[in-house]
Amino acid sequence: MASIPSSRRLIICCALMLVLAAAASAGEARHVTVASRHERWMARFGRAYKDADEKARRQEVFGANARHVDAVNRSGNRTYTLGLNHFSDLTDHEFLQQHLGYRHHQPGPGGLLRPEDQDMSKATALADYGQDVPDSVDWRAQGAVTEIKNQRSCGSCWAFAAVAATEGLVKIATGNLISMSEQQVLDCTGGGNTCDGGDINAALRYVAASGGLQPEAAYAYAAQKGACRGASPANSAASVGGARFARLGGDEGALRGLAAGQPVAVALEASEPDFRHYKSGVYAGSASCGRRLNHGVTVVGYGAEDDSGDEYWVVKNQWGTLWGEKGYMRVARGDVAGANCGIASYAYYPTMDS
Repeated sequence: MASIPSSRRLIICCALMLVLAAAASAGEARHVTVASRHERWMARFGRAYKDADEKARRQEVFGANARHVDAVNRSGNRTYTLGLNHFSDLTDHEFLQQHLGYRHHQPGPGGLLRPEDQDMSKATALADYGQDVPDSVDWRAQGAVTEIKNQRSCGSCWAFAAVAATEGLVKIATGNLISMSEQQVLDCTGGGNTCDGGDINAALRYVAASGGLQPEAAYAYAAQKGACRGASPANSAASVGGARFARLGGDEGALRGLAAGQPVAVALEASEPDFRHYKSGVYAGSASCGRRLNHGVTVVGYGAEDDSGDEYWVVKNQWGTLWGEKGYMRVARGDVAGANCGIASYAYYPTMDS
C-alpha cells in the first residue's frame, strides 16, 4: 500500500481536529444554553436550591422537560402549545405526588354506598336544567368565578374544585361572589381527605353541612392540613343546601347540560407531561388519557374556536396564573378517544335544595 504523503497526513489531521473541536463546541453550546435557560427560569420563578449538587440535578431534569416542550411546539401537529412553568424542574413522579390529589369516593361499611353517596343518573341530574342548552357558556363573563388560586405542593385539588363549584352556585343564587375558604374544607372534611388526596363529593357534603363557608380572608390557605376551626358562627351568605354527583360515563352532552346551569367540579387525568406544561390552545390528550382520574378541576364553561371550530371545555385549575391561559385551560370537547382526558366521567355539584 502506498504511503500517504506527510503534507496530506497533516491536512487530514487538521481536518479531524477541526471536526472534533466543532463537536465539542456544539456540545458546550448546548450545555450553556440549558444552563442559561435554567438560570433565567430560576430568576423568573424565584427558585433556589440548597446546594450545587441539587442545582445540577434539577438542571438536568429541567433540560429534559425543556427539550420535550421544544419538540412538541416544533412538531406543529397539536391544537395547543406548551411552555416552561413552575413545574419544569420536577420529575413526572414528583409532579404527580405533589400537585394532583383527586380520589374517587369510597363506599361505606361492607363495601356498600351510603345513602348520601348514591349517585344521580344522568337523566336525573339533567332534569334540574332541561335539555335545551346554549351553544356556549362562560361563567367568568357572568361574574360567577373567583380569582385563580394555587393549591401549591398539597394534593388538595378536591377541596379547590368543591369550593369553586360552591362559589359559582352562591353567586348565581344570591348575586354575591364570595371567595371562600379551601383551608376550611381541607381541615374539616375528615374521612382521610388530606393533602395526600381527597373526595370532591365528601367535600361538598361538608360544605352543605357547614351552614356556610368562611371567606378566604378569614380562614386563609396554608397548603397543609390543620385542626378544624369550623365556622362559628356559620357564614350563611356562603351556604348551599345539598350536594350531588352524577356518573356520566363519558356523556359530554350530560356534562354540557349541567355546566349550562352552574360551574361543575369534575375529575380528569393530568398525568401526561403535556398537561402540566400546557400554555395555550385547546388541549387534547393521548388516546389513553382518562383511564387514571387523578386531578379535580372545575368546568366553568364551554364553547368552540371561531376559526377552526374546535370545541372545548373551559376549565378553572388551581396551579396559579403562570400556568396555562392565566390559570385556565381549554380541554377538547367532542367524540375523540382520550382527547378530553376523562372530563365527562363524573360531575360533582352543590344545590340550593337539601
